[in-house]
Amino acid sequence: MTIPAEFTPDAIDAASTDAFAPYSAFHTSGEPYRSMIRHNPWMRPPGPKDELVWGEGRYYDTTVGRKHPGWKDKDLPRETKDINQLRRDFYAWGYCLIADGLSAEQCARLRERVVDQAAAERALGIAHLSAAQQHVWALVNKSDEVVACMEHDPAAVQAGPLIERLLDEALGEGWHHLSFISNISFPGCHPQGLHQDQSLIAPYVTPQAPVLINTVYILQDVDEVNGGTLLIPGSHRANGDNGETFGPLPRAINLEARAGTILLMDGRVLHGGAVNRSDKLRYILTNTVVRPWIRQQEEFLLTIRPEVLAGASEKFLMRCGFQSTAGRSMVEGYGYVGTGRTGDPNGALVHVRRAIDHGGYAYVGPLSMADVGRIDPEAFTGVKIQRGHETYRNDGYLKRLADITAL
Repeated sequence: MTIPAEFTPDAIDAASTDAFAPYSAFHTSGEPYRSMIRHNPWMRPPGPKDELVWGEGRYYDTTVGRKHPGWKDKDLPRETKDINQLRRDFYAWGYCLIADGLSAEQCARLRERVVDQAAAERALGIAHLSAAQQHVWALVNKSDEVVACMEHDPAAVQAGPLIERLLDEALGEGWHHLSFISNISFPGCHPQGLHQDQSLIAPYVTPQAPVLINTVYILQDVDEVNGGTLLIPGSHRANGDNGETFGPLPRAINLEARAGTILLMDGRVLHGGAVNRSDKLRYILTNTVVRPWIRQQEEFLLTIRPEVLAGASEKFLMRCGFQSTAGRSMVEGYGYVGTGRTGDPNGALVHVRRAIDHGGYAYVGPLSMADVGRIDPEAFTGVKIQRGHETYRNDGYLKRLADITAL
């Protein structure tokens, strides 16, 4: 077969020099970080082998808001149980602090579980370590309390119903879990560069609302000494001109919060792991949730253990991505009429996962009319699931199928 010359790689390369490509500059803009560093050179992160410099105004050389000269006179968020104040704080500053979001007992249980899990993973040589932190991934498989937190069950997180309402209001209902991990900062660790977690869609910005929110479980008192998270209040609102995301920005502060506090943080807020200047490990849990069209950081469809799946609620399954729609996560066409909502049988991917777990998933491959009559369609797992669960496969569907087959 002769391929037209215009379709060859050499011809395409030749026609692409200085070509009209209106979107390339946007996709290669380096935003939001290019403008962030350009207008705020004090935010440039140190290299992994660089010595940390103090007393020169670097972003990590800071303190908590009530002590910071640039912030101590501002009405920054304080710990509260008042949902209306939490709404105002989250909108104005990009974060809010839920007082006693965990009871003392709930906080102790979560901390004990993650401390033990993290220590065991280190001892077995399977820990996930960066230069500054240990991350405990797949907590969904390692703690019943975490599963309950993902459902916002008040038995595990007493502020669960309040958190759930705030997430629904800020993201819209139907959000998914992106991840649920533990962040354990080492004594003397280097700081993270300030970043937006929502930059996973960069260089796109969403001025109207976030597409990502972090729920941070504070498992011990945090401050400027043991590495309370660095953040810039109000940085969820871009302030740049001429296509830039950011102009000059105010200084960062350390988060200050008591054990049991829960931080809700807009995914557009500039933040980062701080320097832990204590001689102890610092533990927090971070549960990130997103609009459902964003690909998950933890692929829960594959990650969750069968034992966890066996007792999973419909709400948990939906939030972990086990509901498909015409626009996302279909399996062999199953889910095309799914709504993505909790408990919808038309897109319940848990049936697919369970079939795979049992080692008997049979895919539809190449077929011809010669196969008709010698193959039982229900030998295909996807077909069996669709016939058993998709509600539109009724008498009307069968009549349409017969009418088209007769053509």
